[in-house]
Amino acid sequence: MIRCPTLILILLLLCMVMSIVTPASAAGIRHDNIGAVQLYNLAVDEATAGNFTQADNLTAQALSIQPNFTLALVTRASVLMNLRNMTGAKEVLDKAMAFDPEDANVLATMASFKQQNGADREALTYASKALEANPNLTEAWIIKGTAHGSLGEYEEELKASEQALAISPDNKLAQSNKAYATGMLNNSKKSPVNPLIPLVALICGVVLAIGRRR
Repeated sequence: MIRCPTLILILLLLCMVMSIVTPASAAGIRHDNIGAVQLYNLAVDEATAGNFTQADNLTAQALSIQPNFTLALVTRASVLMNLRNMTGAKEVLDKAMAFDPEDANVLATMASFKQQNGADREALTYASKALEANPNLTEAWIIKGTAHGSLGEYEEELKASEQALAISPDNKLAQSNKAYATGMLNNSKKSPVNPLIPLVALICGVVLAIGRRR
């Protein structure tokens, strides 16, 4: 099953590009809010191309101009996750949460952070909050499905994947999650528990207990 944070990051970034003409380079960018947006859009381009170090530098520049720029904070956190700098990502996400705790993109990125760090239950909490803020955020449904799958909750993963596909029918991650969950559910139906297994376990337990008494 594909569980690729880089792909989820790119999907999030493509949804968050701001509608402003982006210059070809960072040279000569204005030191104001418009300049911050231009730097942010350049960062999205670099991250989408897989140039995460450059994307990190550009988001840092954008945030030096506009420290409470929510999308730049979210993007930088996602970029740092892909650079495996989880400490830095957490610091940036905490700033984003403090500034805009109900923003769907902030919540979805926190869900992704939690899921990548093995805190799947917490990831589900944040993904659900993101979907309360924006029920059409495909990436939040994908993260929710991935977290359910990691917990072995394949029926819930299937439901979340179907929700994602209802919004974005061609989404490869959602398709992959759905296929994985469907396969796991089918396998569980084809492989009933052998009734002899509990009996064998019981016999082994009795033998061990007798051995310990001697």
